[in-house]
Amino acid sequence: MQRLGLFSALLFLLNCLCVAANKENINQKDHQVCSGMYSKEDWKGKVDPFISFNVREISEVGEDDPGMYVAIFDFQDFEHLGAILPDGSKYYICDDYAIELGLCDESHKNEFIVKEVAYDPITGQNVTLSNQIMTFSQRTEGLHDTKYPVKQTGYYCVTAFTRSSTTKFKATVNFRNAYGHLAASEVNKMPLYGLLAIGYVVAMALYSFAFWKHKHELLALQKYLLAFFVFLTAETIFIWAYYSIKNEKGDTAGLKVYMVFLSILTAGKVTFSFFLLLIVALGYGIVYPKLNRTLMRRCQFFAAFNYALCVAFLIQSYMQKADSTSLLIFITMIPLTISMFLFYFVILSCMGKTVRYLKEQRQVVKLGMYRKLLTIIYVSLLIVLAGLVLSTFVLVGMNAIEMIEQHWRTRFFFTDFWPSLVYFGVFVTIAFIWRPTDTSYMLACSQQLPTDPENVADFDLDDLQSLGEPADEFDDTIRDEDMIFTDEEDNQPNNQQHGAQHPK
Repeated sequence: MQRLGLFSALLFLLNCLCVAANKENINQKDHQVCSGMYSKEDWKGKVDPFISFNVREISEVGEDDPGMYVAIFDFQDFEHLGAILPDGSKYYICDDYAIELGLCDESHKNEFIVKEVAYDPITGQNVTLSNQIMTFSQRTEGLHDTKYPVKQTGYYCVTAFTRSSTTKFKATVNFRNAYGHLAASEVNKMPLYGLLAIGYVVAMALYSFAFWKHKHELLALQKYLLAFFVFLTAETIFIWAYYSIKNEKGDTAGLKVYMVFLSILTAGKVTFSFFLLLIVALGYGIVYPKLNRTLMRRCQFFAAFNYALCVAFLIQSYMQKADSTSLLIFITMIPLTISMFLFYFVILSCMGKTVRYLKEQRQVVKLGMYRKLLTIIYVSLLIVLAGLVLSTFVLVGMNAIEMIEQHWRTRFFFTDFWPSLVYFGVFVTIAFIWRPTDTSYMLACSQQLPTDPENVADFDLDDLQSLGEPADEFDDTIRDEDMIFTDEEDNQPNNQQHGAQHPK
């Protein structure tokens, strides 16, 4: 007899293996897979969505052994599988014993027992079957002749059991949506990343116009921002193309190579963004023409370390199933999170020191720009935290069944797209504030004459020539011990000449 208690059945369903593409393997060890699916009315497409079951390998079974018992069902109807025995346990398979007890009839022999009305222990009420449950047995290799039609959007599961523990099998479950090969949990990424790419193109066009209009008044930082704009636009288009190709062709070997390439690009975006913020926080190109070589090397090594962690995390993220509940992602997520936190801490600490220095030197224009940059960083952190808190409250407000049924629809937004959207807003805001203008020269490595805030245009413009001098002339002017990488405190000088010497 094949019996499972209510608690063990629920635990089994809650820990089911969830698929990221439209096909997934199933065997005697991993005997259940689940995936969200959209109806054709919700997502238009060329085919009617369905779920198929294809046995690729199965060991020999006896003449009276039906082989595999298979059930395909909407997850919210899992309580309708099996019948309750007088002792309170559940019996799942319609065999001779179940037929004798009247739990099922002869026409459904060797199938899962399905009850139209079942007791829901969460609500404490009887509930009616909301969707079709297809159940059958199969003992030979090949595609089952009947496909499960998906009529409404939901979270669907396929489970397979064998009577004998020695029976081994391998099968492929195809969750085929109407629109293509993408999993339902990923399909929203395709239009959203397309819109994000358009947003980058529009923002880059506006920045390029300001760049061309003031091409004779440019700073090195503004040139870096334009180059990075081009990189970010291309990277976002590549991400959109990844999901578009995956939807058309499926999860091919070539797509896996493309995924690695995309991970390298995205990791470069994240790491270079933090690196750029760090050197700006240290005053590069705005407060000081150059940074000390040793200090710059430390920044570069730290960025390289963060880059390696980011590549590892992104590759694992792409390879892991989109709606998976596995905790293996923390193997790369935790080190990357620590590295990112250190980056943030160093950037904010250096930014604070630079702001204090500019305030003491009464560099009003530069001080205003750095204060805006500092505000943007803090706001971005608050936005990310607000998103995490909001998603947590939403999940806490659901029961376990509701979370499994609905989480697959929104998980991508908080784990993938939400950070990309916040990044877009932060970068565009920074680029707009630091865009080329008629007064860009005020942000050059020149020394503003200490005066009242109203006289913000009094600069010593002779120092603009220092931007073209070799880096060696500045190597000894900025000392490592003045930076956040040491514990010594800043002691500001009484005066500053040509903006090239860092405060001790």
